[in-house]
Amino acid sequence: MAKKGIESLAVSISAMLEKYSADVVADMKSEAKEVAKATVKELKATSPVGNGSNGHYKDGWTSKVEAENSVSIGIRVYNKKKPGLTHLLEKGHAKRGGGRVEGIPHIAPAEKNAIAEYEKRLKERLAR
Repeated sequence: MAKKGIESLAVSISAMLEKYSADVVADMKSEAKEVAKATVKELKATSPVGNGSNGHYKDGWTSKVEAENSVSIGIRVYNKKKPGLTHLLEKGHAKRGGGRVEGIPHIAPAEKNAIAEYEKRLKERLAR
């Protein structure tokens, strides 16, 4: 009789842990999507605005879920309108007639903010 009680307790604990795990994964995925949206918004606000070829650069930021399974999610934040400009604007580049154009860091700060915000949100959710 005692053995059945222990087995029943083990089954109950296992079920509770599975539910908790599913809740944590759902929270993680939800927060990742929200942080990606916020990062897109930040990049649209902080991206350089220029004339000519990069005039619409700041409006091209978007995010997309690239990989998702039962325990993880992969979201890519990217510029769909001017993908070739991201590295040049972030890091700088050589000019045609010589000299150099300095970079305008806007992606690295947004990435750093996204990582910090995601960690903060997950800690808050898990503390509940």
